[in-house]
Amino acid sequence: MSTLKVDTLQTTGGAGQYTAKAWVNFDGTGTVAIRADGNVSSITDGGTGIYTVNFTTSMSGANYAAVFGAIGFLNHPNAGAAIKDGTTPSTSSVQITTGNNGGASSVGQIGDLDIVSVVTTL
Repeated sequence: MSTLKVDTLQTTGGAGQYTAKAWVNFDGTGTVAIRADGNVSSITDGGTGIYTVNFTTSMSGANYAAVFGAIGFLNHPNAGAAIKDGTTPSTSSVQITTGNNGGASSVGQIGDLDIVSVVTTL
C-alpha cells in the first residue's frame, strides 16, 4: 500500500477539497462498540444516550464542524443525535446525546440507539 501526502487538494477549477478529520459508526446499545472508524481511538459510554467520541489525533482547533446521525429502530423511529447540552467540543473529543426527537409522546427523550454516526472536519 502507498501513502499519498499533499498539503492542499483542489479541483481543476481551484476550489478547495475538504476531507473528514474523524468519523465513526458505533453501536450505542448494551456494550458500546465501534463498527468502523477513522481517527477515533474509543467511545466512552457516559450513561443512557450519552457518549464521548475520543479522537486518536486531536483536532487542530475546537471550532470544527461535527455532523451526527442515529438510527434507533422500532422503539425510536425518530432518532437523532446532537452535541450534549452544556458541553463544548474539545480538540481531543466531542460529547453527544442521542434519543427520540419526534413523536407526540416522546419528544426529547434521551436514549441509547442502535447505530450512531459522527463525522468531523476542520
